[in-house]
Amino acid sequence: MVLSFPTPYERLARRVANAVASAGNRQRRQLVVIRNPHESIMDWSQLMARLEIAADIRVVQITDSDALLSWRHWSWGAAS
Repeated sequence: MVLSFPTPYERLARRVANAVASAGNRQRRQLVVIRNPHESIMDWSQLMARLEIAADIRVVQITDSDALLSWRHWSWGAAS
């Protein structure tokens, strides 16, 4: 049996998805997310770009390490 561990990108995507899915954020339909120091800038950039395309989430980069996410409806499935 081979165990598969999530990649750093997958862990980042899961963290952001959980934040977006939290009840309070779902109602507000916006959230500021901050890249943790151990998370790759390349993974961060890739996820932010993918969210805009696949999950129909508007991403406004505040700095290189944080962004405002906003959405009209919740549809994460294609972005993870």
